[in-house]
Amino acid sequence: MTAVDAKVDEKVARPGVAGDFKRLWSAAVISRVGDALRSAALPLLAVALTDSPVLVSLVTAAGFLPWLLFGLVGGAVADRVDQRRAMWAVDVVRGLLMAAFA
Repeated sequence: MTAVDAKVDEKVARPGVAGDFKRLWSAAVISRVGDALRSAALPLLAVALTDSPVLVSLVTAAGFLPWLLFGLVGGAVADRVDQRRAMWAVDVVRGLLMAAFA
């Protein structure tokens, strides 16, 4: 076995996930955790502010309104642009909006 064959076998023998994918996956997981916290906290905040079940349900429904309004358009745009840059840009804008609302 030559030195080149040993290096090739060494790379093949250690399967793993590339560093770029790990960072992308980590960013997506952090984003989803933030979404889950927001979707749990939004109705609880509405309950703390009002006793009306109708208003609480409207606040919860309003949390899903952006998906209805921008879902199809966002999917079409995401197919035409660089996904990595789009994900960073959207996460930055969402973070700024949440900070502004807070």
